[in-house]
Amino acid sequence: MRLVPLAILASLSASAWLVACGSDNNSTTDGNPGGGSGSGSGSGSGSGGNGTLTLSGIAKEISTSGTTPLPGVMMTAYNASDDSVLGMATTGADGSFSITVHATTVDGYLKATYGNYKTTYLYPPHPLTMDYANVPVYVVSTNNYALVNQFLLMNGQTNTEGWVAMLLQDASGNPVAGGTVTSNPMGTVNYNGSDGKPNKSATATFTDGIAYDTAITAGTVTVSAAATGITFMSHDIKVRPDALTLTLVTP
Repeated sequence: MRLVPLAILASLSASAWLVACGSDNNSTTDGNPGGGSGSGSGSGSGSGGNGTLTLSGIAKEISTSGTTPLPGVMMTAYNASDDSVLGMATTGADGSFSITVHATTVDGYLKATYGNYKTTYLYPPHPLTMDYANVPVYVVSTNNYALVNQFLLMNGQTNTEGWVAMLLQDASGNPVAGGTVTSNPMGTVNYNGSDGKPNKSATATFTDGIAYDTAITAGTVTVSAAATGITFMSHDIKVRPDALTLTLVTP
């Protein structure tokens, strides 16, 4: 069984979500903002003009065949403190999207929804104060999600639980090998092996820096990590039942 969905965060590292690489010129129309503002996550290059921040990227489906840009994905940016909508957009024919948030600092997250696919949530780890390009968004079909759960947890997880895919990065944005992750509340932690696939015997991250925390009780979850020579910052995310959450853990 080829578990391509379990390589979700490998692409996060390659795309350097936390290091903006310019603006996306092939994006859909920005959504209308609403709700509150706060302090968001990550760091990037370039700042939004006229008191705005812009998030842009490409939504892709992960399947056993690899990744494919996906049009028609509903992307919504939310304020983390009260889940109010900050902006929204639907991905174009090439899977691209752009959302402008009318705030200079945002504590938020992105939500991706598409047909019979599991909802995906993306949480950066640091306050967002600048524009972000090349935000990677990945969605997984219901069937592939079930395969992942069956492999990691044998009998899967209940539909009242969720799971988190984490990428450990150092201060330069490189994946961290030999790191371990924890969460509060704690789920079932797994790491990739040398073949880039989950290995139940692995006790720390491989060179891709990827970890999985599955069967987590839904609600606010504090994610943390440890590695020799690096002090990681813990941060809170909201885990939804029967959904996929992506986040990065950084110094």
